[in-house]
Amino acid sequence: MSNAANNLSIYLIVLCNALCHAMLIWRLKLDTASKLRFCALGGGIPLAVILAMRLMVAIGVMHARVAEQGMLERSITMLGSVLLLAGPFLATGAALMYRRRSQVEVSAG
Repeated sequence: MSNAANNLSIYLIVLCNALCHAMLIWRLKLDTASKLRFCALGGGIPLAVILAMRLMVAIGVMHARVAEQGMLERSITMLGSVLLLAGPFLATGAALMYRRRSQVEVSAG
């Protein structure tokens, strides 16, 4: 695969992951504003990471190729990679905790 095809397939995987988590969040029994907030968070985290990484490469702060990166650059790349896939998981977890807290407040009140 070419470099452009690799980038496109990575973005497709991240998009599918975010959409799956948006569907999971949407099925929760929450008000619409909360659903939209958590869905935006699930899609916004990977989008922010993608934009930040592309911006760092474009302005020359980081090398685009992992083989040319130093220790700090490689650590930032690893953190960005983790956040690309874990961001929607974190948003779904936050939505579940919010729903549980809302249920506890309703039953206690």
